[in-house]
Amino acid sequence: MIRVVESISDKNIGGAGVLLLNKIKNMNSEKIDITVLVPKGSALTKKLRELKIRVIEINGCKNRSFDFKSLLSYISVIYRLSPDIINSHGCMNSRIAGVLASNAVNIYTRHCDFPLKDLYRNYFIKSIVRAVNFLLSDGIIAVSFSAKRNLISLGVSTKQIKVIINGAQELERVNRNKYKKIKTQLNIPIDAAVIGIFSRLEPYKDHFTFLRAAKSLIKSTNCYFIIDGGGSMDFALRKFSERLGISDRVRFCGFVEDVTPYMNITDINVNCSIGTETSSLALSEGMSLGIPSVVSDYPGNLYMVKNKVNGLVYKQKDYISLASAIKSLLDNTELYSCISQNARRRFELELNAGKMTRETEEYYLYLLKKKKLSIGNSALDSLRKK
Repeated sequence: MIRVVESISDKNIGGAGVLLLNKIKNMNSEKIDITVLVPKGSALTKKLRELKIRVIEINGCKNRSFDFKSLLSYISVIYRLSPDIINSHGCMNSRIAGVLASNAVNIYTRHCDFPLKDLYRNYFIKSIVRAVNFLLSDGIIAVSFSAKRNLISLGVSTKQIKVIINGAQELERVNRNKYKKIKTQLNIPIDAAVIGIFSRLEPYKDHFTFLRAAKSLIKSTNCYFIIDGGGSMDFALRKFSERLGISDRVRFCGFVEDVTPYMNITDINVNCSIGTETSSLALSEGMSLGIPSVVSDYPGNLYMVKNKVNGLVYKQKDYISLASAIKSLLDNTELYSCISQNARRRFELELNAGKMTRETEEYYLYLLKKKKLSIGNSALDSLRKK
């Protein structure tokens, strides 16, 4: 049995948390024993325990990578668990503890692609970042090629990085009666097209461009718009939709644990990101239902969506271009059908949680062999055959 500790600093359930849950659901539980370290009071705790996963809550690192006050707690827990592998998702504490308190394979998973600040363009700073990552990481998982480029631009060695694309769970398709019920609950006419955006309500997700495009589309289409997610921009976006005079066509759904009902009534899945986007799980979830995407040309989106293949791409912040792309899909049923089929095919081949998990398991095994930890050839062979 391979003992794995997954450590995450998110208190709420964001993209990293969903990815972790998807991976755990698909892991070979007969050969891999998982313990998850979370901040005390994390929303992930309930979800993980429903999956019968061992969870240890630590009073610290709440939405923060490093928390000196709780470092000793992490060291103590990791020493006691004596894992073979530690995979840290935005938690520097567990990376440090892994080096100080165990002989485990230390992995860091990079979930974001932040624009490079001037400080990190400095050669000296890059050298420090490179050295720290060599010290604290036996390997680094980048959840997209844009995340890999971001790491390299920070000074991280390309030899340390393995790209494993985010994988989503396939969403269940609801029947016609359920479909009608969901629309009725949201006060959306049954015959209206629904344009959805599924992301945190933060500045870098650029919902303002989405709402400006909505105003443009309302003039010529029978469209309604759903905004699924919570965040710091909630109030500002609601006010902005009122100022635009479109609040009667926009539905703010807030944060929901299960996007399945909302995704099922969505005809076009939009991503307007202008920062941090790597490989959007919401886009993959939509593709599992064959929903075409319209996305900004932010690097992470350009991997997920091939223009005129499984979606359309528009220039960042250009709401006219966004509205035009959405309208072209609504007006051209042949184009919509072709892109829908390609979206589903892309999910099946590349963007599903099963593929992501198999690649992660193989990477775990590769690093274990490299570090020459004794786990037994039979365990290695059985996992490869999974």
